Amino acid sequence: MEGIVYKQQSYLENDRLVFVYTPKGRITLIAKGSQKVTSNLRNVAQYLNLITFDEKPNKVMYTLINAKVINNFLSLKNDYKKLEQASILFDLLSFVSDNDMHEKIYLIIKDALLKFSKESVLSFGFKLLKHLGYPMNLKPDGRIVKGFNINIGSLVYENTPLISNIDVELTTELIKSTFLPYEQLPSLDDYTYEKLKKFMYDYYEHHTDIKISRK
Repeated sequence: MEGIVYKQQSYLENDRLVFVYTPKGRITLIAKGSQKVTSNLRNVAQYLNLITFDEKPNKVMYTLINAKVINNFLSLKNDYKKLEQASILFDLLSFVSDNDMHEKIYLIIKDALLKFSKESVLSFGFKLLKHLGYPMNLKPDGRIVKGFNINIGSLVYENTPLISNIDVELTTELIKSTFLPYEQLPSLDDYTYEKLKKFMYDYYEHHTDIKISRK
């Protein structure tokens, strides 16, 4: 089994609980003795590690066995700004329910980390929406687009009464972010990035009725 460590916490005297997102959903692993300096699991059970381990089918909590690190994403961990941006991926993962399409979601979050950029973080957020059941209608109908409306989840057009929450320039970047592979995403300046990030959070909050504490 393969998974991404998105959280860990101390457990009993020397153990840790390691919370992992996998192609089968969330699993909690008990890393025995991992709080000891001499433990082989000490490094494996770290936040933001891509790991493999022995699976116990039909269980969502069990002991971590035969664990190996595939990627520790050290370049992200050593850069505070990148680490903060990467943590947004796990904020968005909190919207995923037990019944969602974990295999597909796992692939897009793993790919976002492997091809990491601040643009891939936003792209994951927009790509995730269709798997959560809150897709955006981004297909134009031939009229002149003036922007995007969060309430109806759709493009809006000139000479219509509907307001646009973002203008046509940001809507163009939204379309690219939603449909382009991570490696083809254009770089965004900080202003555009922050505007699109706010729009993304606003969209999630409106359609899920869940407040995001960190923005």
